[in-house]
Amino acid sequence: MIAFAIISTVITSAVAYMYLNPRPGESFFAMWILGSGGMAEHYYPNDNPNLALGQDVKWTIGVYNHMNSLQYVVLRVKLLNATIASPNDTAGTPSPVAPLLELRRVMVDNETWSFPFVWNIQNYTLQSGNVLITELALNQTLIRGELARAVQGYNFRFVFELWSYDSTTQSLVFSWQSEAVVRSVWTQIWFNATIT
Repeated sequence: MIAFAIISTVITSAVAYMYLNPRPGESFFAMWILGSGGMAEHYYPNDNPNLALGQDVKWTIGVYNHMNSLQYVVLRVKLLNATIASPNDTAGTPSPVAPLLELRRVMVDNETWSFPFVWNIQNYTLQSGNVLITELALNQTLIRGELARAVQGYNFRFVFELWSYDSTTQSLVFSWQSEAVVRSVWTQIWFNATIT
């Protein structure tokens, strides 16, 4: 009878401990791009990714924080072509291209950050069969320079990388470890700059 009481107490204590101290869920960020109507469709005017100068493209970018803590995040917007390296999920390394624009925010746990991303190509030049984008308007910010080039204007892409502040290193990091696996969050979307 005493053995039964001891076993019952141990089992009850274990169940109570597990109930009062649940295992934390997996920590993660999520990110997405939605088209002009706020859905996963209609990403380009007339659903045509071949863009002319001055054609406004309207997206909604979303970020979700499920890191189980307050997070300071930076969304880095980069312009690449098909030959420039994408971020590497396995190694946890970002694309080697400098960002055109950075958007910053402090997010509480389980917060969703959603914002419009409106852009257009303001100018480009043709050089030896390559289209070189020299001016972009990104959320009413004009970006100038030799931004990116692509053969005949095909296969440009925006890459959106999510960086967060790491209090241990006191710096922004592109990747983190969750359950002994390197994780990072980024997405991309392709377009063409048509020659007119």
